[in-house]
Amino acid sequence: MKKYLVISIILSLLSFFLVFSILQNYLVYSAVRRMDIERASSRIRTAVILPKIINLATFKQIEIIKLWEFSLQQLPKVNELKKDTQKYFEMVINNEATDKELPKKIINNLEKINEELNKIDIEQLKEIKLALNDSISIAKKITSNDQKYIVVLQNSDELRATGGFMGSYLALEMQNGQLKPLRIQDIYAPDGQFLGFLEAPSGLAKYTSSGKGMRLPDANWWPNFPDSTEQILYFFEEIEKKDYQGVITINLNTVEQLLDLTGEIYLPDYAKSVNKNNFSAIAREDRNEFFPGSQEKANFLNHFLKIFKITLSKSIQEQPLKFAQIIKNLTLNKDLQFYSRDSEIEKILSDRQIDGRMKKENQELYYFLVESNVGINKANKLIDRQVTIDIKETKEKITIDFQNNNQFPYVNYQRLYTNEGAILENILIDDKKIDEIDQRIMTTKDGQKWLEIGFLSSTLAKNTSKIEINLSSKLSSEQKKKIFIQKQSGIQKIDYTINYQDQSKKIELLRDQLVNL
Repeated sequence: MKKYLVISIILSLLSFFLVFSILQNYLVYSAVRRMDIERASSRIRTAVILPKIINLATFKQIEIIKLWEFSLQQLPKVNELKKDTQKYFEMVINNEATDKELPKKIINNLEKINEELNKIDIEQLKEIKLALNDSISIAKKITSNDQKYIVVLQNSDELRATGGFMGSYLALEMQNGQLKPLRIQDIYAPDGQFLGFLEAPSGLAKYTSSGKGMRLPDANWWPNFPDSTEQILYFFEEIEKKDYQGVITINLNTVEQLLDLTGEIYLPDYAKSVNKNNFSAIAREDRNEFFPGSQEKANFLNHFLKIFKITLSKSIQEQPLKFAQIIKNLTLNKDLQFYSRDSEIEKILSDRQIDGRMKKENQELYYFLVESNVGINKANKLIDRQVTIDIKETKEKITIDFQNNNQFPYVNYQRLYTNEGAILENILIDDKKIDEIDQRIMTTKDGQKWLEIGFLSSTLAKNTSKIEINLSSKLSSEQKKKIFIQKQSGIQKIDYTINYQDQSKKIELLRDQLVNL
C-alpha cells in the first residue's frame, strides 16, 4: 500500500512538474510573441528546465528543442540588448550624447549572442546567423567611423527612375556613434550653387533639361540605383567640397506607412493634423509656386520632422514587431533604398537585395519597365497600369495599358531595359507606329550590359492609352521559361499577365520577381 502511495505521489509530482513546465514555456513563448522580452526573461529559470531534460534524454537530437533551449538561455542578453538599443535610438533621435559607452555595450552584447549562436549547428539558424553577422558589421562601422550620407526625399507622385522627384534632402552625419542635428533642405538650394555643366542623357535632354544639361534635381535619372547615387554624390561633393559615404532614398510611401504606425500628428505651427491619408496634400498645400531659394517647404518639413521623430520613437517602443514588418516591406518594394561606397556595407546591402541594383542571371528573359514623369505634375498617384507579356518562339511583345484618373495629362518618358541581345522590331502607341525612339546598350556601374529603349508617351486626362513594344530574341524556348521582372521604385504594384505558348500566368508585381513558366 505504501509502495503504491509513494508511486502515486511521485507520478503526481512529475505530472505537476510537467504541467507547470509546459505552462511556463507557453507563457515565455506568448511573451516573446508580444515582444515583452522583460516578462519572458523573468520566467526562464523555471521554463528552461523542461527543454534541458528533453535534450539530455534525447542526446540533443531534436533540433527544435535545442533551438528553444538556446533561445531561453539568451533571453536575458536579448532583453538587455533591447533596452540598450531603445535607449541609444532615443539618444540618436534627440541628438543627445548621455552615454557615450552605450554603442560599445550594444556591440559587445551582439558579439556574445553571436558567439553562442555559432556553437549550435541548426539549419533554421542559418539566416539568423547571417543577419546577426551583418548587424554587427554595420554597427561597428557606424559607431567607430565618422559617417556622412545624403538622405533624399523622393516624391513618387511625380515618378522618376529611382522612385520619384527629389524635392528635398538632409545630410545624415554621425560622429563617434552620435547623430548630428538633422535639417531638411530644398534640393534647389545646393543646385543653385553648382556652376558646372554636365551633358544630359537622352530623354532628360529632350524633355526636362531646358538646355541646362544635367542638374541635381534630375540626377536620379538612371534606374540602376548605384549609378544614380554616384551622380547625386558628384553634385554634392562638387558643391560642398567634402566626401560622403553614400545615399539613402525615402519615398513618400515610407512616410505614409510610418504615419500609419504613429497615428495622426498635430503640427502646432500650422494648426493642422497630418496622417497617412493627407500628408502629401498638406505638404503641398499653398506651396505650389515654389521657387529656387524658397524656405517654405523646408520649414514645413522640419517642423513635421521635429514632432514626427519623437512620436515615432514612442511608437517603435510600443509596437516593435509592426515597425519591423513595415521596414521589411518598404525595403522589399524599394520605398527605402540604400547605397554605400564602403565595400563591406555595400556587399551586405547587395546580398539583402536592398541596394536597388539591376540584376539578372545570364540565361533568362529580363524585363524592367521604367517610367519618368516629364510633365512636371503630380499625376502618378492616380495612374493605373497593366502589363501583358506575350512570348513566342522568336518574338516577344510587351503591352502596357495605362489608365489616367487625373484631371490633367500624364506625360511619361517610358523606358524598357531588357537582354543585351534583344532586337527592337517596332513600338506602337494606340496602334500607331512611332519613329522617335532612343536606343542604346547601357553599361551599369558594375559592368552589366542591357538594351535600353526610351520614348515619349502621353495619356490624356480621364483617358486610357496603350503601348506595344515588339522584340525579337535569340534566347531558346527553354531559356524563355524563366523571366526576371524588376519592379520600379515608387510604383506600389502592377498586374502582369504572361502568355507563353499555351500557358497564361498572372502575377501581382510587388517586388522584383523571378517567374518560372
